Amino acid sequence: MKTIIDILVEYIQENCSQYEYVKFDDIFESVESQLKTKWEKEANDRDLSYEEIRVNKIGETYRLLTVDSRFKGDGNNNWTAREGFIQ
Repeated sequence: MKTIIDILVEYIQENCSQYEYVKFDDIFESVESQLKTKWEKEANDRDLSYEEIRVNKIGETYRLLTVDSRFKGDGNNNWTAREGFIQ
């Protein structure tokens, strides 16, 4: 199964080929759509609500974007690839 970072890299490569910015919400929607089943199981296993898991995953996704040098934010919650990342 893909990880959040795998999905982020794939999404940015597909949607930012000209280094255009995309909204964080759109990026997270893609991540969530691919991992929702796994997160629902995690919520059930940990006796948490899906919303609690979702909030944590939003934070994790944002953190990954900020610490991974392949991504660049514009300060307004929009993201793209750093120059040279997309082949």
